[in-house]
Amino acid sequence: MKYIIIGVIALVIIFILFNQFGGKKGNNVISQNTNNFEAKDNTSEKEEPTLGTLKKIKSEDYNRFILTKSTTESYILKGIKEYGELSGNEEYKIYNFGIAEYGNWKIIIVDKSISFYVYHNLVGWLSGYEENRAIPELSIGFSKNKTDSQEDYLFFLDPENEYGDTQIGTFRNGESFSIYLPESYEKYGNLTIKKEIQVSMKENVDYISEQGFNISDIESLKYTEHKIKMNE
Repeated sequence: MKYIIIGVIALVIIFILFNQFGGKKGNNVISQNTNNFEAKDNTSEKEEPTLGTLKKIKSEDYNRFILTKSTTESYILKGIKEYGELSGNEEYKIYNFGIAEYGNWKIIIVDKSISFYVYHNLVGWLSGYEENRAIPELSIGFSKNKTDSQEDYLFFLDPENEYGDTQIGTFRNGESFSIYLPESYEKYGNLTIKKEIQVSMKENVDYISEQGFNISDIESLKYTEHKIKMNE
């Protein structure tokens, strides 16, 4: 009997500890520490992951940008070119990328014909694909809808994913989502709205502003065009 009581007490202690340290992803705010994103978790509830709702993204409805902090133009161009050679196919196209400077930020505007897959993977690729002193402190995707600002969305690599193959983000309308990069090759992508993910557009835009870039200026910047060959 004594051992049964001890066993029950041990199980109760384990249960308390599990609930204390369990939690869902909440109010993720971009924060940089040795090129990783740090998530703020303001909840203590445990919520089971859901399959979520797939949302079609029509690339032609957006002006698409990559926001990079504390890097160089040569690093960006080299990174895009090397990414463009990954497929190894002989067939290629020439794409236009624009780069603008804003303080210690380099803002990239992406060619309109670049696929959902390539755009989102480039944001992750530029986060650090090799040992390089010019790796940006931050690499953030921002897609601005041409007709409905509520459909604007912002995203970055999930700081809690050790494989670096998943992005999380938010629409201006408050919906948060995830993107599993290896399977984002469908025409309209695989952006999935998930209730257990909570990313705040306002908090992230405010954080970017604190880091020296006013995102509302993004379309008025002077972009220098670069033509880059990318294999199909």
